Amino acid sequence: MKTRVIKAGRAVLGFILALLGFSGCEYIGRCEYGCPHADYKLQGTVTDAQTKQPVKNIRAVFCSGGLDAEYSYKDTLYTDESGKIERDYPSMTIDHTRLQVLLEDIDGDENGSYETLLLEKENLPVKQVKKGDKHWYQGSFTITADAELNEYIPPVK
Repeated sequence: MKTRVIKAGRAVLGFILALLGFSGCEYIGRCEYGCPHADYKLQGTVTDAQTKQPVKNIRAVFCSGGLDAEYSYKDTLYTDESGKIERDYPSMTIDHTRLQVLLEDIDGDENGSYETLLLEKENLPVKQVKKGDKHWYQGSFTITADAELNEYIPPVK
């Protein structure tokens, strides 16, 4: 008898909890699990500050949480023949306040020698190109990393 009462109690309690759970979602909107995310596109052109010509083979390290942060997304790209970088990042969580792109000349004197340049939030415009769905999806954004590099002049000894 005691087992039957416990089983019946569990069934009634389960029904009530399920009923409350479903009715709670109706009133507060759609229930979702996850975190805010968006689609991003990084694009940019790297040119020589003096000649205004595109610079190829420049390493561009894109970072969404700060280069010095332990837990941040980092990706490395290289400029092509026309000095362009471009990559899509679908469904990413990015902190707009900590965006950085580090530009480094890694090929030596092959295409000239250039100083390293760090682009931060104020030099990385973020433009929303598609609205979100008012839930976790925040929309689609374009990050533009255009830069002019100065020639590296070694220190005088």
